[in-house]
Amino acid sequence: MNIVDRIKNIPATIPHFHLWVVVILFIVGVILHYPQQLLSLDSPSLFSFLGLSRHAVERIFLLLPIGYAGFFFGIRVGLVSLAVATIIMLPRVFLISNFFSDALFETIVIVFIGWMINLWFHSYRSEKEKQRRILSTIEKTHEELQSQAIASERIERQLVTISRISTTVSQSQEMSQILDNAVSSIIGLLRVDAAWIYLLGRDNSGLTLAAYGGNYQDLIRVEAESGINKKVVNTGQPMLVEDVSKETRIVVPLSVKGKPIGTLGVQSKSRRYFDNEEVELLAVIGNQISAATENAMLFQREIEVAEKLRISEQRYRELFESAQDAIWVHDMEGYLTTVNKATETLSGYSLEELIGMNVRTFLTEESLQLAGQIRNKLLDGSTDEQPYEQRLVRKDGTEWILMLTTNLIREDGKLIGFLCIARDVTKEKEMQLQLSKAYQELSESIQQLKNSQQQLIQAEKLTSLGQLAASIAHEVNNPLSGVLIYTQLIAKKIKESKIDNNTTLEYLSKMEFELIRSTKLIKNLLDFARQSSPKFQQANLNMIMNRAYDIASHSAELQHVRVIKELDPALPDITADADQLQQVFTNLILNAIQAMPQGGKLTLRSSASANQIKIEVSDTGIGIPPENMNKLFTPFFTTKLEVKGVGLGLAIAYGIVQRHKGKIEVRSKIGDGTTFTIYLPLHIEIDEK
Repeated sequence: MNIVDRIKNIPATIPHFHLWVVVILFIVGVILHYPQQLLSLDSPSLFSFLGLSRHAVERIFLLLPIGYAGFFFGIRVGLVSLAVATIIMLPRVFLISNFFSDALFETIVIVFIGWMINLWFHSYRSEKEKQRRILSTIEKTHEELQSQAIASERIERQLVTISRISTTVSQSQEMSQILDNAVSSIIGLLRVDAAWIYLLGRDNSGLTLAAYGGNYQDLIRVEAESGINKKVVNTGQPMLVEDVSKETRIVVPLSVKGKPIGTLGVQSKSRRYFDNEEVELLAVIGNQISAATENAMLFQREIEVAEKLRISEQRYRELFESAQDAIWVHDMEGYLTTVNKATETLSGYSLEELIGMNVRTFLTEESLQLAGQIRNKLLDGSTDEQPYEQRLVRKDGTEWILMLTTNLIREDGKLIGFLCIARDVTKEKEMQLQLSKAYQELSESIQQLKNSQQQLIQAEKLTSLGQLAASIAHEVNNPLSGVLIYTQLIAKKIKESKIDNNTTLEYLSKMEFELIRSTKLIKNLLDFARQSSPKFQQANLNMIMNRAYDIASHSAELQHVRVIKELDPALPDITADADQLQQVFTNLILNAIQAMPQGGKLTLRSSASANQIKIEVSDTGIGIPPENMNKLFTPFFTTKLEVKGVGLGLAIAYGIVQRHKGKIEVRSKIGDGTTFTIYLPLHIEIDEK
């Protein structure tokens, strides 16, 4: 238990604490009375050094636990403590004390004083309790008087508010004024934090917040919880709601002739209770508001209809004039009756010139034929080909391309004209032609780049084979030499008739082994050298690494390079181009071998993490100077003293790794060697284009 918990538990342990104080004081009193018997002392009293030996002080000390118990536990425990003290003192009086009469007298005095102390404490506690009860009675009486005063004040406020609401209802026909004044009066009457009125829309389409009084945060909460008001409207019964946010709401229905028209609700944060009088008053107010609302709604609807008509007409005119697209209306003969400003900009004619102009003026013959076809389809009820492309001749004679939409206009069911909406797409059409041409040129350039890239990759393969030429020739020559020796040996022994079938089979088996080894080497070289198109499929990087090393293994032997493979056997397959990655690994292995002309150690390592595979090719060669580190992947850059390539190996390797959504890193130190690290993702999406 921590310190905070102990502090919290102190009030619960206080009675036990006082009890233990009494017990400890009694234990001390016992020790003071019987030091010789309990502590084996020679002196009859612990206060002998003061010249005291009759135990008067020890008896007086026992008044402490007696008074302590009487004060904290009452007279019953105090008398029990007095009895315990008497039991402690009597054995010394009758059995041990050398001054029997004095000891008995002192014991009686102590008992008497203890009795008086307990009586005094009891009287004190009784007086205190009596004062507390009197004070409680006074406070209760005061509260009742206050409650009566508040009730009287409330009744007075209720009457005033009802009168005010009645006056407001009878003097105004404005809906918002009636509801706002009613809400304000309700807040003052019921002393609530918020009040609101919801009204049903036309045809009972839904509740709308018509009036509200209170702060903005309460308004947001009321609107979010409008389901309460819907339930009251449906049931026609008041509803009291208490939620976890320590707020109380009451909602009563508003109705006219038994038909619901909305709800009246109040909310209080400062208290949790609405009495019946307040609920009844809220219902009475609701009835008054309902009657006034019915009259005001009729008046309001007439005003709203007129206002909506005005706003609709004004909005249509504003939208029509401010539209970016050209809009015009022409009658059945093609004469323009209405145009907007965008039409003026599009055609080059002024608004005055356009009104009354026939559309034949700015349409070509071909455009007129297309317009006639569209007109016939519209009359037949078809609109599938809209918007359609149309050409317009401006006032200055230039021809613009439009995207045109045409609709019929009817009045009282009679066709009176056509509505046309046009957008200038001349520049867009020109840009489309330019983009189409640029796209075609770009596609051709990309194809040329792809062809060049494949040629570079194939050239680098041949360069790598050229670097391996000497070691490959030696590697192929060794098994062929062995085959030649065995052939000559068999021929010699056949001539001498000194060979049996078993020996012949043994020699042929060895020749077969050497030929298979040569065939495998030549096959690997042919696979590596062949030109193939990029192909991504599931591949194992350990197998690719082993194939790459097989090609360069004899070069490593010739330069006395020791190879260490630390390939993870559980390495997962990835989606990759195996041929291209083999070229990358071969290039890195050859570079590492060439960096160790005097021999060294070549380490090939693979590992996998949660989302990627890491490949490392590390050597103990001469290292790369720091000034060349940022140029390694630059095309045609090489650090080799002798010309052994064209400087494209690492650049092509970098491009292949990038195409696999991976990255390649290098770290090197002069004299210690170089490590190339390739990171490839486990899951990639390859764009074949």
